[in-house]
This record gives sequence, structure tokens and C-alpha cells, in this order.
Amino acid sequence: MSPSEMRFFVLVLFNFLFTAKLFESVSALTDREIFAKTVYGEARGEPVEGQIWVAWVIKNRARANKKYWGGSKIGDVCRHPYQFEPWNGKTDIIITEPAVYKRIKTLTDQIYDDPPSQDPTDGSQYFHSTYMKKYPSWVKNCKKTRTIGHHIFYKALR
Repeated sequence: MSPSEMRFFVLVLFNFLFTAKLFESVSALTDREIFAKTVYGEARGEPVEGQIWVAWVIKNRARANKKYWGGSKIGDVCRHPYQFEPWNGKTDIIITEPAVYKRIKTLTDQIYDDPPSQDPTDGSQYFHSTYMKKYPSWVKNCKKTRTIGHHIFYKALR
């Protein structure tokens, strides 16, 4: 094998192993872990009620089973491109506040198992930050349901 063929082989092998490791780290996370990490990433500095509402937005999207939101699995909804900012371009969310994550994980585990009748959001499926200078275009097709902390929540107009 020539040196250039060897370099090519090593690069292909490295690329394969690196890609496999990325997919392994993503697939190793359960739906419940992805759910908790999404709420942690989106709302760890928000009031508990705001964290609950973010979790129910995710659950309501999964219940709606829309392809454009990632389907019916909570993990797929959370990681669907450009839906939840903490996952954009990432394969995992780093936990920097373990005690906060533990509390959020307990909260999301409960919500994961709750029936739809426990939804306090009146079916909200959207939210955005109050820090946004220009609100998203989808807002015009929604009804505001509540503002909690730094998030504004909405549900679709019917």
C-alpha cells in the first residue's frame, strides 16, 4: 500500500469511527433523558411552572404526531432540527448544574407518564423567549396562552 493510499485508508477509518461514536452517543440516550435534557437546556433558569409548560409543549407536539415536529416520539420531537435550540448542531446537552438537572429529570419523568388530562397548558405547542426582538412568523397563526418567566406560550388557532 502506498503512503497516499495508507493516508486515505486511515482518514476513511477515522471518519467511520468518529461518525459511529456520534451516533452511539445519541442513540444511547433514552426518550426520558432527551426530554429532561431539552427542558434543562430550554428552561433551567425559569420558574418550575415555566419548566412544566416547556415539558408539556414537547409532550403536546409528540401527541400531535406531526412530521414537521419530528413525529410521535418525545426524543425525536426534542431533537428535530431547529425546534429546540439546545439541540441545534449538538448530539448531547452538557449538564453544568447537576442538582437542577436532577430536579428537572424528576419533573419530566412525571410528565412523561401523565395523561393528557393533566396538561396545564390548554394544549400549547409553541413557545419563544421574551428576549426576541422580532417574534417568529408562526405567532400570527397562534393564540397566546401564557407568559411565564422569560417564555411566551401559544397554541394553534383552530
